[in-house]
Amino acid sequence: MKSEGFNAHSKYMIIKHALKVNNVSRTCEVFGISRTTFYNWYRSYQKHGMPGLKNKEPLKPQMPNKVSKIIEDEILAYVQRFPEDGPKRIYYELKSEGFEIGESGIYNVLKRHNLSRKVQRISYSKSKAIHAQLNQQRQGVKPFYHQAQKATYPGHFVIQRIDFVGKFELIGKIYQYSLYDLYSKLGVVKLYNKKQDIDIWYFFERKIVYLLKTFNLKIEHLITKKSKEFISYFVKNNKYKEIITALKINHCFIEPEKDCRLGMGDDFYQFLLQDFYNKIGRERSFDSFIKIEKAFHKFLREYNFSRKITSGYNTGKVPAEVILKKAAQNNVDFDTIPLWLLVLVGANKPALNGKIIDYNIDFTKST
Repeated sequence: MKSEGFNAHSKYMIIKHALKVNNVSRTCEVFGISRTTFYNWYRSYQKHGMPGLKNKEPLKPQMPNKVSKIIEDEILAYVQRFPEDGPKRIYYELKSEGFEIGESGIYNVLKRHNLSRKVQRISYSKSKAIHAQLNQQRQGVKPFYHQAQKATYPGHFVIQRIDFVGKFELIGKIYQYSLYDLYSKLGVVKLYNKKQDIDIWYFFERKIVYLLKTFNLKIEHLITKKSKEFISYFVKNNKYKEIITALKINHCFIEPEKDCRLGMGDDFYQFLLQDFYNKIGRERSFDSFIKIEKAFHKFLREYNFSRKITSGYNTGKVPAEVILKKAAQNNVDFDTIPLWLLVLVGANKPALNGKIIDYNIDFTKST
């Protein structure tokens, strides 16, 4: 008789019998159990009493790579959109959206659905194309994106993105990290000449958080424009979770491919390309990244403080004026702003609450 067939009472009677006859070996032979099993019961009874003799429910096997149905659906949906991407790229994309899953788990899902090879994923994507198109039509534009086009104050909706601008003679590669406020049209930009130097959240914490505190402003919605090439820079560092949680920022990623109206912030980027980057080749004095960076900071200051907004509620104003006006409404004492943050503006002196603000704030200067 197998030991699993004994209940707690039976085990207790066997232990009692062995103690009574003072012969464990004979007791085990009579009841068909091993001495090891008997002594396991006996020690468990001594330690826990009758509850220790109860049969334990078998534990469910741990499946560390088991993927939930929700995440599996997300993986398959991603394959439909980007069939050429493998497990590593899918990992970065899902990580950016808050899904916790490793590359091995993603690979197992792909393998289970016969999608581990690129040719299989492409075939799968084509077969789902009609269904995906109908589903997209049913979904329409998400309300969040609709709202983003109706920003009503500085910081209401801010676009964040990384772009590879290009490779320039005598200078090398230029990568650009930018934030663009949809209401004031203010732009904050950081340039990099090496991909490995990109650390946007360090810049965000050191520069953007500092400016928010200085002018008593708040970012309510931070929208990161998904960039397949650089999505890893957003998710490798968990610092951004600490920052957006501490500042109570509603953060999300968007995919411009889903809707042509999601190109918010593209106008600012195209402006920088046309009015600055496209002119680099004509200026032979631009022979180093440092010179480009210095020239760009000057160009961006002129944009923020001199270029008038041509559409929307703030038409005719300049971006910095809108920001300063909001700061004044938030009872910021401009006399207490650090001197390094202030430079004389010349003709541009916005009047706030009846007081002439004789400062031009350098939004490009790093702390």
